[in-house]
Amino acid sequence: MLARVLGQMKYGASVSAVGLAGGPQLPATVIPFLLRGVNLLGIDSVMQPYDNRLRAWQRVARDLPMDKLEAMVQPATLADLPRLGAEILEGQVKGRVVVDVNA
Repeated sequence: MLARVLGQMKYGASVSAVGLAGGPQLPATVIPFLLRGVNLLGIDSVMQPYDNRLRAWQRVARDLPMDKLEAMVQPATLADLPRLGAEILEGQVKGRVVVDVNA
């Protein structure tokens, strides 16, 4: 996904990446960086000082419309996991799946 996004960015655009949700590999070329000046911004959120992380989460809470966040979340139960596992492996799941282990 990250490689695809980088290839679609306009001149001078920046992409931020946090975590290794898709793994550590980046199957991309240097073309977006060299020809379009695309920036890839990353952060080691684990080693960031607590105050920096707190400010970042406060900004997310303030600036991110909750309806956009809720649209990215797919609720699931433990019984849904076999089906969801297959769908994830086939690349059919977008956003995040939140499993309610109490349901």
